[in-house]
Amino acid sequence: MKKKVGIISVLLVIVLVVILAILLTNKKKNEPLDIATSDSSIAYYYQNGSSYTQGTSSTWTTGYVLNVGKSSCNGTTNPKDILDWDSVNKKVLMSANENNNCKLYFDKVTQGQTYTAEEFFTTFTSAGDKGELIKHESSLLNSAGDNGYRYSGNNPNNFICFGPGSSDYNNGISGANCEDENLYRIIGYVPVELPDGTKENRIKVIKSEYATASDLGISSNGTPSSDSKYTSLARVKKLPENGFKWDNNNNNIWGSSSLYQALNTNSNSFLNKLGNWANKIENVKWNVGGYTTYSITAKGIYDGERSSSYGAKTKVPAKIGLMYPSDYGFASNKEHWTINLFGYDKDSIRQNNWLFNAVYEWTISRHSNNTVRAFLVAGGGYVSNGTVDNAYGVRPVFYLNSSVTLSDGEGIDGSQSKPFKVS
Repeated sequence: MKKKVGIISVLLVIVLVVILAILLTNKKKNEPLDIATSDSSIAYYYQNGSSYTQGTSSTWTTGYVLNVGKSSCNGTTNPKDILDWDSVNKKVLMSANENNNCKLYFDKVTQGQTYTAEEFFTTFTSAGDKGELIKHESSLLNSAGDNGYRYSGNNPNNFICFGPGSSDYNNGISGANCEDENLYRIIGYVPVELPDGTKENRIKVIKSEYATASDLGISSNGTPSSDSKYTSLARVKKLPENGFKWDNNNNNIWGSSSLYQALNTNSNSFLNKLGNWANKIENVKWNVGGYTTYSITAKGIYDGERSSSYGAKTKVPAKIGLMYPSDYGFASNKEHWTINLFGYDKDSIRQNNWLFNAVYEWTISRHSNNTVRAFLVAGGGYVSNGTVDNAYGVRPVFYLNSSVTLSDGEGIDGSQSKPFKVS
């Protein structure tokens, strides 16, 4: 999505919303334009019963949000390449690559119940009839034992809607859908190390669908392998067409790898494409020292990922990463946690692990005894490793910062068609 470099500020003042100014920025010169002398024109309308009334600063009341789908710019409806809604700061974001003549429509919304992360994971103890939300207490056999919450099982209701273009859905616009590119799934509410060394629980999410070359801003290295015998069990809508090397230089140091750069630091990276939504993501220390074997349980490799001798020996501060092998292991039913991850190629496990998709997929963990190998989830469902110049599927993973809240609403239950909303 285009970088939003201009802002139409909508200031909420107790009972009035006053549009104070429209600021457009020229991308080439990076200088403010005088709206009075530019060719841009803005008209705005607010929902008034079943119709819309053209607004002035004295007619606005609280509880309205931009309906991007109904709005139009330069004769084109649903102008997501030009407009977006910043639900945190209550602003319309507008790109200024051209003179924009827009009609902005604002809808009255009915908000659902909003929860902090702590409230959410103590309120939604059920994950639906196809999964389970489990608190990993130390008394729970073979669990992480860190008091974090994790989803496990076949297909729990752990979807959220996140990212540019999701404004209509996240603000409760009637009839709005969350598009596939904005669907994420909650891995859990788990401890993570912050840049200052403190450890706190954060909501950890993974992209529901696989990243494309456009998402990462790099060329695909080929179509990732999948196991056709099990693709009917895949939880994604479409198997990935784009696969990517863990590292183009055949080296398994995460902080310099091509995937790390495509996710975080390149000018056209996945993070940069999130625009204002990147502010909702926590910068954390990822344990990337690696481990020595996949013939180990989820609990065993979880401890290894955090050991000063293995995974936590090297840490990389970043916003975007990939799942750990333990994330995949704990996503299966808890009765499977006694099985080595290399033995996860069983029907009972494939059918009851919501992270399984029959696709060869990278994790963030390197093989610490081999400089060219990293851990992966194989198409059959077991954890293994492969040389980092192979092209496998990629699903970005990140932690939401502590200010992010989740909300439900009429019919919203965390399912794929009705994911929880983010604000």
